[in-house]
Amino acid sequence: MDKRGAQLQARLKWEVACERMAIALNPPPGVARDGVHDLEAALGLVQAALEEVREAFKDSPEGH
Repeated sequence: MDKRGAQLQARLKWEVACERMAIALNPPPGVARDGVHDLEAALGLVQAALEEVREAFKDSPEGH
């Protein structure tokens, strides 16, 4: 994958991870809250997405 494609994919994964975290922290009405499990899963996604963003934007003028 080229650098632009990797950056776009990283941004999308970051957005999805943030959305998952928001839902884990404040689930919509009618959605069961699994508490710690939801937060652990969301944090795992956020951590993985952040690492991908760092990798995709290293050595890039857009990443500074």
